[in-house]
Amino acid sequence: MSWIKRNLAFVISLAVSAALLIGGAVYLLSAQSEAEAASGELEAKKNEYDTLVKREPYPNTKNIELAKAEQERFAQLKTQALTTFSQYPSFGALDDASFKAMLTRTIGDLERSAERKGVKLPSGSDASGSSSSKYNFTFNSQRRELRLAPSTLQPLALALNDIREFSEILFASKIHSLLSIKRTAIGTNEPAGSGDILSKKVGTNTVIGAGIHPYEVQFQCFSSELGEVLTRFVGASNAYVLKTLNVDRSSNDGTETAEAAPVNPAAGMMAMMSRYGLRPGMGTMPPAAQPGAAPAPSGKVGDIVLEQKPIKVTLGFEVVRLALPPAATPAQKATRR
Repeated sequence: MSWIKRNLAFVISLAVSAALLIGGAVYLLSAQSEAEAASGELEAKKNEYDTLVKREPYPNTKNIELAKAEQERFAQLKTQALTTFSQYPSFGALDDASFKAMLTRTIGDLERSAERKGVKLPSGSDASGSSSSKYNFTFNSQRRELRLAPSTLQPLALALNDIREFSEILFASKIHSLLSIKRTAIGTNEPAGSGDILSKKVGTNTVIGAGIHPYEVQFQCFSSELGEVLTRFVGASNAYVLKTLNVDRSSNDGTETAEAAPVNPAAGMMAMMSRYGLRPGMGTMPPAAQPGAAPAPSGKVGDIVLEQKPIKVTLGFEVVRLALPPAATPAQKATRR
């Protein structure tokens, strides 16, 4: 202890030197690890750069010009799509009264159109669940409620417009009966997958700014009328994308009468006589039917009747709409004013 007291300054300097040496060693080790990490990152970036440089197409002036040409081509295709696909309609400012007036007017128009075309509509249901004579085209709750959420008025008006347009296509094709229509849920009071509501949701395509609205419709018709429905969907102004088509040939609820095409019984008798080697005049031949007068089937054995039953069709499709381009929106607002 006396030596330490005599050489206190030397001991303190020795301790400080040892601490500095330890700190320098720690700093050296940490700096070395950081340098190794930076070296590894630099090597990874170098490998990535080499990969990009050696990749085809190489980012030279020619390929950059080709990429710009492809971007211009994409812009032209998008412009053409704007003319091919329908756009979102504008309903203006809507409140409860104006929307319900629109709903009542549209349902009335569809009922009259179905009556003129001879299309049978399904019976609706009231709040208690009992069937009634009025079909509300998936808008039962909206017709019962006194007030609607303001955020749901525009989507409801769009769905009503879609249903009106493709219902007119079905009626113009002269289907026998409309069985049901299903749409996506709008608002919190419409649980998905129940009643007239689909479990699907409205989709979007961010590349071209399109909205995809799924629907499902079920109806009864003959095969020729189904072909007419599909033809009208293809030629419609809206962009309908057919997703599913289910045909139930055995469905018949008894409300629709099957068409029968009777065959001339004299032709059947001639075929029977030729089968057994008989000739005309060897037996009693029924009088030939007059041209243009098709005899009704008598129900006897030997009558040949061609019967066609209605088919039940479940059609799932999507309505694709493009948003208005930003430059066109102010001009259209000025035109409306």
